[in-house]
Amino acid sequence: MLIFRALQSKNYRLFFAGQAFSNLGNMMKQVAIGWLVYRLTDSALLLGVVSFSREISAFLFSTLAGVMADRYNKHRLLMFCQGAVSINASILAWLTLSDQISVVLLILLQILFGLISGLEMPSRHAFVNDLVEDKTYLTNAIALNSSLFNTARIVGPAFAGLLIPLIGEGYCFLLYAIMSFAVVLIFLFIRYSPTPKSKKNRDFVKEFKEGASFSLRTKHIRLILVLVSGITLLGVSYMVVLPVFAADVFQADAIVFGYMTSAVGLGSLLGAFFVGAKNNALGLDKWILIGTIIFGIALGTFALSPYLWLSLLALVATGLGRVIIFTGSNTLLQTIAPEEKRGRILSFYIMLFMGALSLGSFAIGWVTDLVGGPFTLAGGSVGVLIMALYYSRNLLAFRKSTYKVMRQSGAA
Repeated sequence: MLIFRALQSKNYRLFFAGQAFSNLGNMMKQVAIGWLVYRLTDSALLLGVVSFSREISAFLFSTLAGVMADRYNKHRLLMFCQGAVSINASILAWLTLSDQISVVLLILLQILFGLISGLEMPSRHAFVNDLVEDKTYLTNAIALNSSLFNTARIVGPAFAGLLIPLIGEGYCFLLYAIMSFAVVLIFLFIRYSPTPKSKKNRDFVKEFKEGASFSLRTKHIRLILVLVSGITLLGVSYMVVLPVFAADVFQADAIVFGYMTSAVGLGSLLGAFFVGAKNNALGLDKWILIGTIIFGIALGTFALSPYLWLSLLALVATGLGRVIIFTGSNTLLQTIAPEEKRGRILSFYIMLFMGALSLGSFAIGWVTDLVGGPFTLAGGSVGVLIMALYYSRNLLAFRKSTYKVMRQSGAA
């Protein structure tokens, strides 16, 4: 099948298997953390603060992480990060199971987790490009990663929603620790020989500034960065307040919260399969616009819906639109970025994404406490549609410049 053609590479198959464990465990953990915080505090603001603490630390560390991805062995960096994640989750599980957990301790552990994530993300994204020998399969490999992530977004929250009432949040964290350690074991079997890099006259700050400057000077890269940052700030943080909608709007429990998160994952999976079926990156620019419009309309529908069935359908559509936006943007960036700057460009992309997500998470929790979830997300929906208008006005010039780069690189 076309959607699985990147799995012809043994190294990529092993990477894919490791990511399956990592993503599934992470989705279970995030649902468990959200429910734990809301159970302990009954505060949408603190939901946003906990999420903010994770994302702002990832944002701050990602400035160096891209340089490290370009400079050091990505394979070893990823194994180190997964080992650190396993230790972090083990501590969280022990504190929760022994009834010693508090919001302060949870925030501290989330800050540490964010630092690890900030180091891991640029290497993980750039590593895919290294593992796929046939670059015509790169779009497929990136879409497969997105499919895997969003399958976990369906299955993980559903498992967490069932397990939390049965065994509690602590054992969900323990399962994540075990899964993260399994990733390290799987990655040991990857055979990776990085391209030798010059060690002369290299400076972290200079190298990062070079990547950031190139990203902002290059119009087609800058447009992707502005669009993704704007959508993330205004709309993507809606996931933070899903516990509020489950508990307060629909008067439900963790099971319905799991359904909501799984609905987003289902739509995301559909979007990933759609992008993965494409033979190359041509045409993704148009689909990014369509995905933005779908996401904006669906977010507004969810915000104002009084019916659970309609809200779940709207969440499916938000997942669909969101994955088309982000998978398309990620694929285009990896396709058009020069190889020697790819890690730094991706880290700058991730830095802006995490910065916008952290600010958005804090803001959405604060505004939700003031005016309620429905009005907050309705305003975010309007903001996303404004970003769609901005992108559409620049689409023709964007297409000309990106197609020229793709044809020169042989990716079109």
